[in-house]
Amino acid sequence: MKEINFNEKTLMKGGYPQIRKLGAVSPCGESTPFVFGGRLYRLELEDLTRGTDPAFPACALIRDRETGEVLSRFGQGCYYSLYQENGTVFVIGTLRAAGDTLILFESRDLVNWQSRELLKAPGWRFFNTSLTKGPQGYVLCIEASEPAEYVGVPFTAFFAFSPNLVHWTPPDPEKGFPRHRYLGGPWLRYSRGWYYLIAVTEMPCYRFTNYIYRTEDFDTWEVGLYNPILMPDEEDRKISPYACDLSPELLREIRTGFIASNSDVDLCEWNGKTLITYNAGNQLGFYYLCEARYDGSPDDFLAAYFE
Repeated sequence: MKEINFNEKTLMKGGYPQIRKLGAVSPCGESTPFVFGGRLYRLELEDLTRGTDPAFPACALIRDRETGEVLSRFGQGCYYSLYQENGTVFVIGTLRAAGDTLILFESRDLVNWQSRELLKAPGWRFFNTSLTKGPQGYVLCIEASEPAEYVGVPFTAFFAFSPNLVHWTPPDPEKGFPRHRYLGGPWLRYSRGWYYLIAVTEMPCYRFTNYIYRTEDFDTWEVGLYNPILMPDEEDRKISPYACDLSPELLREIRTGFIASNSDVDLCEWNGKTLITYNAGNQLGFYYLCEARYDGSPDDFLAAYFE
């Protein structure tokens, strides 16, 4: 795998993309915003014990962003990501949150869900995923921590390919990106001839932020010129007017807790702009879901990091 970074001749012509943080919206974990039937919703990872009690496994929920109403809960014991196509919403769940099996949930009404096994890879240990579709079919980005001989520094992104969401070419263990540093919480989208990857990276002294990369062939990767995306700051303590289910205890934590991480970025287009969700917290059990906005389309947002 080849990585292209800036050099002494690189110019920054476009300037750093301007993202406005909108505030905390939910106590949940990883999230995907999406538009369905003209309304804005979120897939959220609900883990009531923050991973401390396996008797209460995490589940996926679908929430109306404007009203806060939860339409459905499903898929206990997984990590989740969401993809949408032709009126069908697909949610990919990593069974047991760190297993070798991926489950595909699908619905056409956000209430009733069907599921089937999507991919099984004995010997692997999967975490977060992200699905997109390009000219040659579907590409599934999978965050993995094992097999250790292929992962390098946990975690690493690998890629599976399918023409139809049924038959899959499993991840090539020789094509992990990157092996020499941490990469977590990946988000993958095809846009204007490129596959864009946004993922969490670990900085010194246990701080976390997001970097953006892009590739045409999954062999050569360009590093975005304007990394990092969304550094932790005091704007993470704002409370959004769309906030729901924030307990008094969590509100106190948000006011004074140690915020060392902005992670797990996801996004969609809403009213001609890019709505971004991310988690703020410290990667030690304190986290909450926030929103941000870029005043342009997702295609423009992604391209802006390389101009």
